[in-house]
Amino acid sequence: MIDQFKPYGLTDKLPQEIADAVEMAKRPFDSKIARDWGLCEILKSYEIDITQEYPEPLYTIRKNGVGTLPRGDIQAIKAKSKNGKSFLSTILTACVLGCGDFGFEAVEEKSKVLYFDTEQNERNTAALARRVYSLMGWSRNKNSERFKAFSLRRAAINERRNVIKEQIEENAPTMAVIDGVADLLDDFNDVAQSNAVINSLMNLSAKYDVAILAVLHTNKRKEDSGMKGHLGTLLLQKSSDVFEVKKEGDIFRVTETDCRNIPVPDFSFTIGADGVPIWQPCLSISREMEKVAKERSRMGKIFSTVADGLTYTELYGKYTIENAVSESTAKSKIRFAKEKNILYADSSGKYFLSKEEII
Repeated sequence: MIDQFKPYGLTDKLPQEIADAVEMAKRPFDSKIARDWGLCEILKSYEIDITQEYPEPLYTIRKNGVGTLPRGDIQAIKAKSKNGKSFLSTILTACVLGCGDFGFEAVEEKSKVLYFDTEQNERNTAALARRVYSLMGWSRNKNSERFKAFSLRRAAINERRNVIKEQIEENAPTMAVIDGVADLLDDFNDVAQSNAVINSLMNLSAKYDVAILAVLHTNKRKEDSGMKGHLGTLLLQKSSDVFEVKKEGDIFRVTETDCRNIPVPDFSFTIGADGVPIWQPCLSISREMEKVAKERSRMGKIFSTVADGLTYTELYGKYTIENAVSESTAKSKIRFAKEKNILYADSSGKYFLSKEEII
């Protein structure tokens, strides 16, 4: 074995510990050695113990008793360009900090939020931070220790990642917002880069018990609400909650489109003359009718070529494919369609399209 090192000038006898390590590496797996090194204990730490009680998610805010934005997980905001993503980010930031103007209740009394803006210049990021101060009723004469904003537009990609990691480690926030998560990699369609970014965010959220809210554009086509690229696909899969904001005239409407638990109710906001978001009353009856009509149209397309009904599995499978949504979203839409009498199920469990619907 030592002769292999002679071409490199290592003609003397290798230190014994190195020689032992090389020999050990050449041996087949030995369970006793693995136990001696503690490897079995490490592997066992990943195993689920069915006899143990695992804690519920620690939510950062609640709306009508429904929790969202849990610590130790990642979440997402999606929207078309200039449709209110950053405004919604500031609203949720203020809600986590204790603002009650939008119907949310903060779970923690002394929560802390870090805001990382990768897209805007320092002037615009400062204006964004001032909105949070306005919503909180804080004085602008001094910086709050509970909220810190960072403009990372000038930083290189690797530096942006390092700043986010270091600040989360140093400040131990309740929530960290990354406004422009696509700017943490060179190509949001690159599989390896996207995996690396999402995995790093998941690790950060779990290790430091922080809710990480990532903001990402949706695709440009009007009817396509999917988040951009492979990065968006992964973010949808790994997020505990996904919020979509749409601008309709002067009103911004927010819907939790995907959720691992119970989605919070929709809410709306507008922008005041001072540029600060203002809560708006919930969906009107006309808006509700619009939602019903939209779902009726989607279901109508699915059942247009179906004569003998669809099983639940067939229905949500078709809905998922034809509307390019996740299975959980498809199931939620089916539940809504049943509530509004757009669909009904017969005694065999098959689903059919109703002739009339109700509000």
